[in-house]
Amino acid sequence: MIETVAIYKKEAANVLSPDQYRYNEPGAQDQEIYRVPGHSHLLRQVLRFGLVGGLNTLVDIVILNGLLWLLPTTSLLMLLAYNSLAYSIGAINSFLLNKYWTFGSSKKVTRRELARFTLITLCGIGWSGAILWLASKLLHPFLVNATVWANASKVVAIAGTALISYLGMRLWVFVSKMPKMAGPASEHHPFQKGPVSL
Repeated sequence: MIETVAIYKKEAANVLSPDQYRYNEPGAQDQEIYRVPGHSHLLRQVLRFGLVGGLNTLVDIVILNGLLWLLPTTSLLMLLAYNSLAYSIGAINSFLLNKYWTFGSSKKVTRRELARFTLITLCGIGWSGAILWLASKLLHPFLVNATVWANASKVVAIAGTALISYLGMRLWVFVSKMPKMAGPASEHHPFQKGPVSL
């Protein structure tokens, strides 16, 4: 029993923490280095996503207000069309910054990523449009100025789509397959029912 505990402690000491790179594996210099996300990595990712989201929001609102300035409207259908166009342009910015900066991908854009991103963006446009429609219906009687009405409705829609957008990008669009880890961490331990996972 003591011998088994000593071996387990030795194996545990050889396992790298989640925030460390796996430089010491054979051939690591020839391969892309993968990180196992830890708390600091996730926090950094959420902060970057927030910054990118802030920039996307700025792009989105500037385009929406540009359309409202060039083609003023109090029509809910036109506001939804303006919102869809502004959201789409912000989404292009979002794709590029989130892929290469937030989620740190160094690979070329794949069709699968683009299709998934397009689907998440379409869902975001739909969700944003639904929230915008509801908010504008509720706020229209209280806000006489069309620009204030449109922007107040847009802010509510942005708040409602941020979490959905993050989860869709993080868990479905920009996921990368983690390689199977070799060594003591992937071997079956006698006191566990399955393989050890980090």
